[in-house]
Amino acid sequence: MAIFRLNVEDNNLHNAELIIAKETDIKLESHLESWLENSPWALVEGESILWIDRQTSANVEESTIFPDLLGLDSEGNLVIVELKRSKTPREVVAQLLEYAAWAKDLSDEQIQEIAATYFQTLKKETTLQDAFSETFEDEMPALNRRLRLFVVAGEISRRILQVCRFLRTSHNMDIDCIAVSTFQTESGEVLVNTEAKVGDEDVVAPKAAKQNASSIARWSGDQPVKEVVLDAVQELTDGNTNVEFSPKEISTLILKKYPNFKVGTVHGQLTAGCPNHPSYDRHSGNHKYYWRIRPKTYRLYDSESDEVET
Repeated sequence: MAIFRLNVEDNNLHNAELIIAKETDIKLESHLESWLENSPWALVEGESILWIDRQTSANVEESTIFPDLLGLDSEGNLVIVELKRSKTPREVVAQLLEYAAWAKDLSDEQIQEIAATYFQTLKKETTLQDAFSETFEDEMPALNRRLRLFVVAGEISRRILQVCRFLRTSHNMDIDCIAVSTFQTESGEVLVNTEAKVGDEDVVAPKAAKQNASSIARWSGDQPVKEVVLDAVQELTDGNTNVEFSPKEISTLILKKYPNFKVGTVHGQLTAGCPNHPSYDRHSGNHKYYWRIRPKTYRLYDSESDEVET
């Protein structure tokens, strides 16, 4: 798929032309690691991830494994990411499953120790509980109830896609495949495109876990997640910018209409559309929908009264 830059002169969109950006290679896997580490919202659109380690060193029997990125989502589930800068080798799934086998038995205490070491490396004086509360504006739940696995690569082979889709749909494994492409304009600007190749399919929940099916299934409705959240906010507030609401209230309202909606995306959508939130990226082109009053409390954005210092 071609990526273009829109060349506009004198603010005249009618006379603008499309300038193609040439596709380039990702030079180093460490570059891709750094991009995702620095942009935790980019792994899953509209959802925040709290990274707790990079290149984790874990001893398994007589060998040492190194998962590329390890994180937590808003529900306390472990997120494991395996990165390849170019085409995925055949052993990438085996690597990811080896990481999963190691991670599934990690206790809350072990996860907190891993995070503490990572935060020290980054020279961040914080605990996992505080980092979780700051990222998701909620108390930290019991950890590692479920694993979320990701293959992220410059090119994902058909065989790897088939295997991951089989594991996802037939064996209840929450595994995603994301292809990353980079492009460069004639001015040297680098553009990055991500495309989910596996991940839209619902994970098949076993009978014993049917009561938790709503937290396992992917949102597959026709309406975009962003619109679902915004509609719920509009319904709750009746469009009044003075009415306060919490992410939990919005999640509760959405689940009444869409039981399979992944509530973990609500917080990500609120922060992505909230210009005074620390996680808001003013360079991403996100719209301004909400205003953060204090942790866990928002209202609708008021364009006439709300200002943000740049």
